[in-house]
Amino acid sequence: MYSLAARQSGGTATNILERVRQCAASVTRYPLDILTAEAQLEDELGIDSVKLAEIAAVVGREFNLPPEQLPKSGKARTLGAIADVVAQQLPSEAAPLPPAAPPPQAAPNLEQRVRAVFARVTRYPEELLTLEADLEDELGIDSVKQAEVLAVLTKELGLAQGPAPSRRLRTLAAICEAAREQLAPVSAPAASSRAVSAPASSAPMAPAPAPAAPSPALPFAGKIALVTGSGKGIGKVIAARLAQAGATVVVNSFHSREDGEKTTQEILAAGGKALHLWGSVAQEDHLERMFSTLDSQFGGLDFLVCNASNGLIGPFNQITPRDWDKAFRTCITGTYECAMRARPLMARRGGGSIVTLSTSMSQRYMHDLGCQGVAKAAVESLTRYLAAELASDRIRTNCVSAGPVHGELLGMFPDAASRIARWEATTPGGKLCTAEDVADVTELLLGPRTQRVNGAIWVVDAGLSGTVDGLLPS
Repeated sequence: MYSLAARQSGGTATNILERVRQCAASVTRYPLDILTAEAQLEDELGIDSVKLAEIAAVVGREFNLPPEQLPKSGKARTLGAIADVVAQQLPSEAAPLPPAAPPPQAAPNLEQRVRAVFARVTRYPEELLTLEADLEDELGIDSVKQAEVLAVLTKELGLAQGPAPSRRLRTLAAICEAAREQLAPVSAPAASSRAVSAPASSAPMAPAPAPAAPSPALPFAGKIALVTGSGKGIGKVIAARLAQAGATVVVNSFHSREDGEKTTQEILAAGGKALHLWGSVAQEDHLERMFSTLDSQFGGLDFLVCNASNGLIGPFNQITPRDWDKAFRTCITGTYECAMRARPLMARRGGGSIVTLSTSMSQRYMHDLGCQGVAKAAVESLTRYLAAELASDRIRTNCVSAGPVHGELLGMFPDAASRIARWEATTPGGKLCTAEDVADVTELLLGPRTQRVNGAIWVVDAGLSGTVDGLLPS
């Protein structure tokens, strides 16, 4: 029990526990009142092994103790247990140990830069990213995230190419060695000549100075965004747009798994950050897996775009109970469940923004769109309720209500060509919207320029819903 540590540490155990609690709060963003000494970290507070390793790193820095001497995983069930270990390792007066001199490194520039890139992309604290830690088994950095980091490293270090795919680089030390092999022939002499005259961080290791990373200037740099149903269509365009703005985008697809994986690879190839999560928002076990992965990979969420949709396109009298069930489970239940699961992840990061997707025909009549029109009307109502319910956690919820958009969906309408011509003739300006138009407004609603916009339904249909002609069957 922690009381034993209190007797061993000269009555300063309370101070140690409070500092441990503060460390845990800084990592998890949980309120201090729930971070008690006895609360079960995993079972009661939902703090997984990756997050616990982050806490150990911060506690180690706070008390000048090596993180590997602190309990992790199943050995640290409570904050009291962690404080107990800290108290046992500190001198009897519980004074913090003096900082240890940094260990000598053969090439400090390279190791520091590699760790900095890993920390920036994975959002892990650098203390956790030790050179010998197994990237996958100990840190939970999977192959997709590793490939993303290596792509950034290749660019920033000025390497001709990344490490060979056949090489399995399990640790940061192995990655540094692979990078050093490419840098050595050109940069080693220059590095040795700088060693005496310049600070370690003043010059790059690559043959030419690496360009300044553009991500800090991007509006969504450091943000994590989940876009449901983003393997193709409007969702794909939104995902690409958010990645271009600097966000790490979680691409989600279900029926179009291959499309989702392709979209992810396209974002990565363009220099963005992306991860693909396959699953249906209409299935609870899929949602559980998806959001558990989000939590373990990123520890939080900033943006949620609820684009996944389902609904029969066809005559109203042909809608079956199964069609209604699919439409409502995807559009309503799926949106609600995603928003409520996103809530604690966003609250942990100080707030967030949600954008739902609807159709401007939810408030008007369009032939053959009855199933989706009705379901999307419910989405707009749900948006207003979410805006009110989540506001206390500084989460805004708005809706983009789009009209007919050029793309695959329009081709599903009977007599699509003639309808599109009639819609364009009726639309003020004579042109329907594009997916890029929808992405423009989605990006705006997610960003800081609309901080006072909450519970709003923004119609993006080039004015078509303001007309009557063209919406009724000819």
